[in-house]
Amino acid sequence: MKNILAIGGNSNIELLKQLNDNWTLPEDYSLEVKKVDGITMEWVQIKDNKPDKAILQLHGGAYIRSLEDNGITYRRAAVQYAKLSGAGVLTVDYRVAPEHPYPAALEDAVMAYKWLLERGYPPEHIIIAGDSAGGGLALATTLFIRDNDMPMPAALITMSAWTNLNYRRRAPAYAGNNPADDPYISPVYGEYSGFPPLLMQAGGDEMLLNDTIKVAQKAKESGVTVKQTTYPGMFHVFQMLFPELPEANKAWDEVEAFIKEIYADNQDIK
Repeated sequence: MKNILAIGGNSNIELLKQLNDNWTLPEDYSLEVKKVDGITMEWVQIKDNKPDKAILQLHGGAYIRSLEDNGITYRRAAVQYAKLSGAGVLTVDYRVAPEHPYPAALEDAVMAYKWLLERGYPPEHIIIAGDSAGGGLALATTLFIRDNDMPMPAALITMSAWTNLNYRRRAPAYAGNNPADDPYISPVYGEYSGFPPLLMQAGGDEMLLNDTIKVAQKAKESGVTVKQTTYPGMFHVFQMLFPELPEANKAWDEVEAFIKEIYADNQDIK
């Protein structure tokens, strides 16, 4: 699993490390650490600004690496989302396996979404975004939201989503003692009627490409608006190598256009 869900190649891992090591929070952005029901969440926004929109970011890490393990990568991404959208960005440090198997991560993601709703963010102004395991969790969270008659978010963004944990030999630790083909664990088995618009990106050379394609096809067949883009030659979660990798910048340009379209379509909804 480590090889499948790792950013591609030693040189790319080194570049990511350099980007993270050299990064500091821009002076015009603030980062607040919040504790809710024992779960840590990070809130990033432009300073001296009260955003009326929000992005819930669900980090990757194969459901076994916490936000603490990958924090700088996702702080960089949170600022990127905020820059592109003007929204506040909430990143939740959901509990991870093996100490906390399913449904811990799902419960924490749903809690974070409810927290945004309780703070007055209308669902039409909330986008859920995630990469790798976080992309699968974004889909699972929205399945849960729909199935429990909660208000649906405006849209979803997934990068290299891990949607199928149902492996023939042994399911990953996150599944625990639960059937790995449960759609809340493996969203590829889900049904997507009533879903909001989806932007689903993947690299052409990654092993999880079919995870994205299968969900995108199922969603389209259910009448969902889906933008699925495969970036040729790209590896797992290549987007995190912005701004050094041209293809990563192109992917973020697509994210920006998608977000602006979603928020423009919903600007009159209160």
